Amino acid sequence: MRFAFTIAYKGKFFSGFQIQKEERTVQAELEKAVTIILNEKIRIYTAGRTDAGVSALGQVIHLDVQSEKAMSRMDNLARFIYSMNSLMPNDISIIYGNAVSDKFHARFSALSREYAYFTYVADYKHAIFSDLGLWFRKPLNVNAMRSAAEYLTGEKDFAAFTREMVLRNNEPTRRRLDEIHIIEKKPFIIFYYKGSGFLHNMIRILTGTLIMAGREEILPADMKSILEGKKRENAGVTLPAFPLYFLNASYEEYQTPLERIPFYNYFL
Repeated sequence: MRFAFTIAYKGKFFSGFQIQKEERTVQAELEKAVTIILNEKIRIYTAGRTDAGVSALGQVIHLDVQSEKAMSRMDNLARFIYSMNSLMPNDISIIYGNAVSDKFHARFSALSREYAYFTYVADYKHAIFSDLGLWFRKPLNVNAMRSAAEYLTGEKDFAAFTREMVLRNNEPTRRRLDEIHIIEKKPFIIFYYKGSGFLHNMIRILTGTLIMAGREEILPADMKSILEGKKRENAGVTLPAFPLYFLNASYEEYQTPLERIPFYNYFL
């Protein structure tokens, strides 16, 4: 039987989601805990394999349970979630779960994925905010960034906004970007993205380029030529990973209650 769960994790001390030899990863922590509880080797699948340092407020995973003994331990999902959270370290937790059909897949069934990139503007770096968002001392032109973002929505070729290795490997670079919102709640400026999927480093480079418009280093209309030029060197820098959060994934069959996802009301 298949189960889906929504998880949160702080990416600071993880080398990304996917299992890597001799590295601490989210997948490894999950599989270690679930194997102990169910006494059965379990493989975890995810909506998005986040990079090292990236956090999640509403990441979605699924797993399959085979044996009757393991199934009996899943009868009470609330108890299973409590057990998982008690075994796992404090920087990862399950916040919701439900049974799903065998056709459901955390990655391939996703209709859309949502991310948020947190920044804040202040005269001085803030000790509490420094792990949450990227600090900027000088004000950013939010209206200019919003104007630049208008060129990015829709199904487009985002070759300029990914790692050059992706281009060298001739990987497809067309993606559908449904929404971009730039939300100012002082001192925070939050960049919200919703789309079908994202290229490696795509959000960090998109945000870096939008901030160029916010600093008035480029005009908003320059975003169109950067996009159409398809050259990585014309776009902005790849911003740090730690202010990036996997926010939510949407499905026909499985939906995380939005009140379970911290900060989600910022984007409604």
